[in-house]
Amino acid sequence: MTIKAIVCDMDGTLLTSDSLIDTQTLNKLKELQAKGVKLILASGRSYIRLLPDALKLDMEKHGGMLIDVNGTSIYDVSTKKRNRLGMLNSFHINKINDFFSSFTVEIQYSQDDTIYTYLPEEIYRIKKNIRGEMKLPHDYPWAGGMYSWLCDTRDGYPNQHMIRSLHNSPEFCNKMSIVQDPPYMSFVKETLTEDPFIKDYEFVFSDERKMEITNKNINKGTALKVLQEELNIQDDELMVFGDSENDVSMFAGRKYSIAMANALPLAKQSANFHTDDHNHRGVYTMLEEFEQKGLF
Repeated sequence: MTIKAIVCDMDGTLLTSDSLIDTQTLNKLKELQAKGVKLILASGRSYIRLLPDALKLDMEKHGGMLIDVNGTSIYDVSTKKRNRLGMLNSFHINKINDFFSSFTVEIQYSQDDTIYTYLPEEIYRIKKNIRGEMKLPHDYPWAGGMYSWLCDTRDGYPNQHMIRSLHNSPEFCNKMSIVQDPPYMSFVKETLTEDPFIKDYEFVFSDERKMEITNKNINKGTALKVLQEELNIQDDELMVFGDSENDVSMFAGRKYSIAMANALPLAKQSANFHTDDHNHRGVYTMLEEFEQKGLF
């Protein structure tokens, strides 16, 4: 059976550490789309941050699809129509706030083009010192990212707000993120695993510094299943690439699930295949291998 669709995570998978798609991979994905293979980008990013790369890949010409913010919505690049699958309302936000208020963590609330960042006093002081040492301008974002305490994500979230009280949290968001240094996040994960609260929502690590939260049963895997039904694509007609825990739900039941060499342990354990890391054309290598086997 031939592959009808390629599903790619972005950060740590399709994108290099410099947030670029290498030329060989870009051209190969364009070539396969021209042959009729559907391309689906699935990410924790909002569709706004995904669109520039989607357009570079010519996805608007071939009916490409985006699964954004860990499966909270599906976006058709050609028609520009968006199907929302689930959001966090004020009840859920307050419930999650209450649980994590006992931890020294940064909490991010991601909307479509806006992000709110809550900083407790200890983290605020750390970031204030870093900003001073780096001589950053006053309007530089306060939010933390995959690799450091500060990360500029204004390309996808042009509206950035720092809040110092949980009472100022937004009334809705697509997802919430819990951010701290990796050793502390290991402690958070261990504590959460032993608490019944873990059953109420979807908790996944997108990297070692960030745990992302969505409503129960809202994840990349369920969004992919919605797309499969719409496009009449079976599990063994998909090729799925990923590197993080938020990709595991897409791997489940899919024959051609592929983890990057830089993937988190759970992603590697859940995948049926492995390839090179995101800085050494891991996606391209596997696409070439599968094409030579006649699977496209």
